[in-house]
Amino acid sequence: MIDQIKAAVHNAARGNQKIAMFHYQVLKNAKELEGLNPEAFCKEIAVPTTYQTEFRKMISLARVMDEQGSKLVGG
Repeated sequence: MIDQIKAAVHNAARGNQKIAMFHYQVLKNAKELEGLNPEAFCKEIAVPTTYQTEFRKMISLARVMDEQGSKLVGG
């Protein structure tokens, strides 16, 4: 899964959609990513460690969406 996320994010960079794809991938895979260290995740997929804030936001958003009954969160 991590390799797929990394590839998707870096492929999206070509179309200037890197951060949007990062958001989408973290949100889509939030249940599986929830226990990961945000900084380590960013290093592993080779994005700036400043993205860890965005990682945390997407994990939080996934929780809210799940609590509200949204079907958009993967899992």
